[in-house]
Amino acid sequence: MKLKNILLVLTGGTICSFATQKGERDTDTAKAQTLIVENFRNGSSDYKSEEAVEFTPVFALNVLSENMSVEYWNVLVEKMKSYDFERYDGVIILHGTDTLAYTASFLSLILSGISVPVIMVSSQLPLYESEANGNANFKAAVELIVNGIKPNVYAVYRNEETVNGEKTKAMYLHYGAHLIQCANHSNNFYSFDMAPISMKNAVFEGTCSKGDNPIFKNEKIDLLSTKVLKIQPYVGLDYSLLSLEGVDAIVHGTYHSSTVATETTKNNSILYLNERCKNNVPPIPLFIEPFEKAVYKTTGDALRDGILPIVNMTGEMAYVKTLVGCSLGLKGEELYGFLGKEINNEFLVP
Repeated sequence: MKLKNILLVLTGGTICSFATQKGERDTDTAKAQTLIVENFRNGSSDYKSEEAVEFTPVFALNVLSENMSVEYWNVLVEKMKSYDFERYDGVIILHGTDTLAYTASFLSLILSGISVPVIMVSSQLPLYESEANGNANFKAAVELIVNGIKPNVYAVYRNEETVNGEKTKAMYLHYGAHLIQCANHSNNFYSFDMAPISMKNAVFEGTCSKGDNPIFKNEKIDLLSTKVLKIQPYVGLDYSLLSLEGVDAIVHGTYHSSTVATETTKNNSILYLNERCKNNVPPIPLFIEPFEKAVYKTTGDALRDGILPIVNMTGEMAYVKTLVGCSLGLKGEELYGFLGKEINNEFLVP
């Protein structure tokens, strides 16, 4: 078997965490790198030998994923630019679960056109715990690379499901651009086109990411800002309490029916927020997502008021893509055009 070289990028998170003297989990990427490779070498994979796979570890970040920030993303971008991907057959990124879908969406844009597969691996428990799925997820990622998955950004994750009243485990492969955040009170991840893969020897053909990527090569991408405001709707949301100072754009979520509040107390209506955005100097673009169709009058009212829908992508991707567009200096129609232009498989339906 031809030796495969895999770049192992560690960023932190539960998969890289260990208990402190206080009994709290904190990250230790150097220790995690040793443990996850040892567990793989001592495991059941057909490719566990050093003659089959070689790992080159690099320590990009050392942060619990709930502490992930745009500033950390800027560091990650700089690190990714410094790696010579042509030297490797694939890349595995160890990342925490709390913000996995956001970073997966971000990297799907930034690494569009990459020549090797990039697979994000997380764990719901530290690697030394017997019930941790991180070791199985890592094994599957290695096998996917060895078995020739096409270049793109992916996430692989084992869910625990209940079938006919019995608990079972199932491994899934997700495109990074389609991954959605793990729900509260759950350890499972989902995407609309998630694909089951074998836990014995993971194989998936995949789809190549798009061609030459102008974003990754654009020096402005090093200057990602935090000037995009993401808002989730809830009963009683009072828009008068929001400061719009320094905001470049707002990405506003919808209820599951693609609806937002319009016929309610003034300060609770998104129309009031849009009025504030229009009167701001300069005006602030207000987007709503996830958006499917204006079935209800309230949604129609929002669209007629000039609020722009972001269609056919996850909420995580809608926010990340808006953030990237603003960081590239795009405004107005140029920004909205950027959101509607495919970069790397981010649209849910082709």
